Amino acid sequence: MEARHVIGMYHLSKRYEDRTVLTDVNLQVANGEFVFLVGPSGAGKSTLLRMIYMNESPTQGQVVVGSFVSSNMKRRQIPYLRRKIGVVFQDFKLLEDRDVFENVAIAMRVTGETNYEIKRRVMQVLTQVGLYHKRYDRPVKLSGGEQQRVAIARAVVNSPEILLADEPTGNLDPDVTAEILQLLFRINSSGTAVLMATHNHALVKNFGQRILHLRDGVIEEDRRVGPRRFSRERLDEISMTAGKSIWSDDGRADR
Repeated sequence: MEARHVIGMYHLSKRYEDRTVLTDVNLQVANGEFVFLVGPSGAGKSTLLRMIYMNESPTQGQVVVGSFVSSNMKRRQIPYLRRKIGVVFQDFKLLEDRDVFENVAIAMRVTGETNYEIKRRVMQVLTQVGLYHKRYDRPVKLSGGEQQRVAIARAVVNSPEILLADEPTGNLDPDVTAEILQLLFRINSSGTAVLMATHNHALVKNFGQRILHLRDGVIEEDRRVGPRRFSRERLDEISMTAGKSIWSDDGRADR
């Protein structure tokens, strides 16, 4: 049976006063897919992601996320849409005056969950990302990779159907990049659809399942090179090879 689509974009265009950012984008992402979105700076990757969680509205066309349709969305519906979507950014966007626990818990507090459920779920997710022992630390005491894992924990604590990751490894060294990538693959293997924007073509070359190439606001290529989800065996293989293969022979990131 064919997997249902959790994201759909139909003849979507986005224009600002002085420039066009996306042009006639047609895209569907199935439940549980892992999709790499690649392209140079200014290609429209971040704008495309913002369209999905409806932080931006299309100039033409529409976005469909589950039962939510951009063309008839009401402002009061947006918080309910965003409960289905986790978002991870390159610059983490953590609250510096809160500890790790509270940075993750805030995503549940805004939905009105009970304190008992918040504690149970936050502790569970922090264990999954390997940061339970740092739950009372402030972000300033964490490494870049640890801060990104906190951001990922916050994004998935409400068990979203979709995880959007906008250059989540852009500021990280190769070993930490491998750890973050493995974490995203594990999240995907549990059934969450992941759409990850990246400049790193070597990541895509070695680990891409489905690859969207975006240039000047147009999807130039939509290529599937593997199954929708990573198998246990493939995850084991990635764990063995990721730290080496995401870097070019001269030791610099392949951008």
